[in-house]
Amino acid sequence: MAKIDSPKCPIGWLIDPHHKWAINFDWKKVTSEQNTESFTIDMWGVVENGKPMQFKSRRKVTKEESLKTWNQLLSSNWIEFDFEMNKSA
Repeated sequence: MAKIDSPKCPIGWLIDPHHKWAINFDWKKVTSEQNTESFTIDMWGVVENGKPMQFKSRRKVTKEESLKTWNQLLSSNWIEFDFEMNKSA
């Protein structure tokens, strides 16, 4: 089976200039038969240690909306950062 690469779209974390809010952009391949994709933007409150730990909201968007929001936030001085979420089953 061939590996399917993610589309060119924002994936990862942005944090606001005041370190109060973080936003995660995510992409998932839903079905390979219909080539369906799912884009989400999650907003998180940032706790005192600087980690996004308080989930606030999720928005399902199109690829274009995701890219538009990403670019708008970067132009408003939001910063890209790496954050690994520990997911428990």
